[in-house]
Amino acid sequence: MSFGKRIPTGQSYLERRHARREKTDVAGEILVPGKPPQRCLVTEFSDTGARLQLSSIFGISNTFELRVFGHIYPARVLRRMPQTLFVGFR
Repeated sequence: MSFGKRIPTGQSYLERRHARREKTDVAGEILVPGKPPQRCLVTEFSDTGARLQLSSIFGISNTFELRVFGHIYPARVLRRMPQTLFVGFR
């Protein structure tokens, strides 16, 4: 008996994202009103979200603006790991 989604033959995983992710190693900044910008490393980027590496995620709010590639994206945290944030763009 199988549970969950069925994986097509020949594929080891099933991609469920709606936008293509690009691997990057670009510096970015997390902008929160009233606080100094916090630097981060953008390791993956797409039209709908990004993966951010930080020295610490302590004190990062659930919504903020991400400055990367000369643009500012309104972001919300989708998932937190010890030094990683997965964000979606609103």
